[in-house]
Amino acid sequence: MNITVFGASGPTGLLVCKQALAAGHSVRAVSRRADRLPLPRHDNLEQVLADPGTGAGVDGALDGAHAALSALGTAYTRKPIDIYSTGTSNIVSGLRERAAGRRLVVVSSGLTYPPPRTNIFGDLILFPLLRNVIGRTLYADMRSMEEFLRTCDDIDWTVMRPGRLINRDQVSRYRLTPDVLDGGFTSRADLAAAMIAELEEPQHIHRAMAPATDRRAK
Repeated sequence: MNITVFGASGPTGLLVCKQALAAGHSVRAVSRRADRLPLPRHDNLEQVLADPGTGAGVDGALDGAHAALSALGTAYTRKPIDIYSTGTSNIVSGLRERAAGRRLVVVSSGLTYPPPRTNIFGDLILFPLLRNVIGRTLYADMRSMEEFLRTCDDIDWTVMRPGRLINRDQVSRYRLTPDVLDGGFTSRADLAAAMIAELEEPQHIHRAMAPATDRRAK
């Protein structure tokens, strides 16, 4: 496929680009800056300038694309966040206007909605602190993004809800479950692999899926 990767300059986005190229896809890696991304030179790789937050260049980045993968993200902050909702809205508009297909895979989080019960520390202290205090604005924007996507019947979207992201070089035999995370964390390599696999998975359209990495996986 011809795919456009948003958030390509981030650690997850870079892995999405590398794995997509290795899988034989043609990739447009979207960055807001002109600096060359740390990706190997490849005949099927094109770096383009666009800003999903403002919408500038997004339509052109999606021109003729069969699918879009969004690894947009930001750090915790108490300030208002809108990169997930606004960025996704601009990507959806671009898919409608210029793309050759309407497949979309976006990253959310396993904490966007209340997670399943785990233990006293997680249920009563850690998760409420992350969701309602430290990451309150971030998870609120993720919920806005997911709620917006549920109104987009003409877009073949899938939401990925990973756990706490960790860095591992290799893809493992990760678990993929509907809606709710089956585990505490997800490697970025596994998240990238799960996103790319969704391009050929029609059963997960208009659903949220949660990839989890086994702690013992290498």
